Amino acid sequence: MTLLFLGLVAILMLAVLPYGLERLSRHINAPQAISGGYLLALIGWVIVPTAWIMCTVGSLVDLLFGHQLSVFGCDLGLGAAPWNLSGYLFGILLLVPLGFHFFRGAHATRNAQRDLCTPMTTASYRSALGGTVRIVASNEVAAASIGFLQAVAVVTTGTLALLTDDERHAVLEHEAAHLRLGHTRLLLLAASVVGGYAFLPPVRAAWRGLTRELEVAADNEARKVVRPQIILSAVAKVATRRASGPAVASFNGSDDLRYRIRRLQGPMPSSPQQLAGVILALVAPAVLVVVSSCLMTTHSLISPSLGLCGLTISLLIFLVSNHLLYFRLPTLDFVKRS
Repeated sequence: MTLLFLGLVAILMLAVLPYGLERLSRHINAPQAISGGYLLALIGWVIVPTAWIMCTVGSLVDLLFGHQLSVFGCDLGLGAAPWNLSGYLFGILLLVPLGFHFFRGAHATRNAQRDLCTPMTTASYRSALGGTVRIVASNEVAAASIGFLQAVAVVTTGTLALLTDDERHAVLEHEAAHLRLGHTRLLLLAASVVGGYAFLPPVRAAWRGLTRELEVAADNEARKVVRPQIILSAVAKVATRRASGPAVASFNGSDDLRYRIRRLQGPMPSSPQQLAGVILALVAPAVLVVVSSCLMTTHSLISPSLGLCGLTISLLIFLVSNHLLYFRLPTLDFVKRS
């Protein structure tokens, strides 16, 4: 059937998208836009296969009851016989692991936030670009931005003791950038998808790419007020301490540290034209995700629910990507400590 074939095309596109973004990232320094592509891949792996299985199950059940299928698509619909609802019910069951991992991740995040914020706060740092980082008294080497509804950025005095004044500035600006750009919320949503679909290699590849690009995006924000050589020095010191003993440091959270170092040694992000090119290249996959999933679950080309479905998914993609496309002009103001 036409819709099942369209769904297979969308799934194939989602399978190769993370690897295409990996190749693209080697040539273009546009971490925010490329992060949006990885996030699109993760969202797509929740929506499209679920819709495709709903379509397939509903159609197979219809065949079992002796109904002839349309050439165009799935025989789903709330106004049809009760057995048609089996596709929807099966699709909802597929989303249960996603909800489970989201709430488990939110609980773990709350516990980590409580543990990091339990020590006495000795000071706070407010970036001129936006975002406040708490400095807490602890010998642990920890620098993290965590939370969902009320995200916080925390750096311990044990971390700052390893660094020079300029390097401390770099670490604080990096964590403030994570908070300012909304990375903590995006990572929790993405981690929920990975928790439910980690058995799929493209999902794992998209997660690795997303976390790496978010670290580079935070580095690029810090570069607006700190020289890249200082950030490199801070990364090296925290990474060395992390390798020599137990530590918690999202500042060194990327699995590919060498990638971050190459980016810090290279030029700042690409021109607006290249950034626009990356975004435009992601339009076709985004449209395919929306159209294929909505057609497979609403059945009719003229159904009012088709427009509602497309609007809902498009809004979801926009909201979660809006943080990634966040942009501020460089500032020449002095960074003040509060």
